[in-house]
Amino acid sequence: MAGLIKVITGEMFSGKSEELARLVEQCLANDHRVQVFYPAMSSRGSTRDIEQRLEPHDHLLVQAVPNADAEQMSALVAPTADVIVVDEAQFFSPAIVRVVREWRRRGCLVLIGGLDQDYLEHPFGCMGDLMCIANEVVKFHAFCAACGAQDAFISHRISAESGQIAVGESYVPLCEDCYVKTLTQREETVFAD
Repeated sequence: MAGLIKVITGEMFSGKSEELARLVEQCLANDHRVQVFYPAMSSRGSTRDIEQRLEPHDHLLVQAVPNADAEQMSALVAPTADVIVVDEAQFFSPAIVRVVREWRRRGCLVLIGGLDQDYLEHPFGCMGDLMCIANEVVKFHAFCAACGAQDAFISHRISAESGQIAVGESYVPLCEDCYVKTLTQREETVFAD
C-alpha cells in the first residue's frame, strides 16, 4: 500500500514545527513508530517543539543529520518506522526528493516541514520540488511583525548577512505590504547616499 507525503510550509514563526509536533502526537497515540529528522546545522534546535510537547516515547526516535545529507538520513531510517518526519527540509540536499518518494512507495506517512521561500522570495532549497510531489500541502502564516496582520508571507532578514542561509534569530515575518515598504525604504536610502 502506498504512503502519503504531507508538506507543512510557510514563513518563520508561522507554527510549522508546532503543527509537526501535533501530528507526531496523534501518530504516537495511534501506536505508529515515528522517526524524526532535522539538519544538525539548525542551531535553533528545530525539533524543540516535538521534544518539548511529547514525553519520551518508545515509538519515537529523533535524530540530527550532519551536513543535511539526505542519503545519510535515508540510511538511518529504522525498518519499523511507518511515519517519517523531516523538519527544516529546505536545508537538506536535493536527494531528499528521491528519498521521500521511496518512503512513500514503502507505505510510510512522510511529514515534511520547511520554509517555502528564502528572504529574497526565491524557492528555498528543495521545498518547491517537495511541494510538487506531495499529496497534500498546508501553508501556515505568521502575524506580520510590523503591522500585526495575520497574513505574513515572507521571513524578512534583519541582519546584514547576504548568503541564502543565515540560521538564527535574524528574521521577522512580514506581510507583503510591509515587506514592499521595507524594500522601498532600503532603495531610498541607497539612492540618498
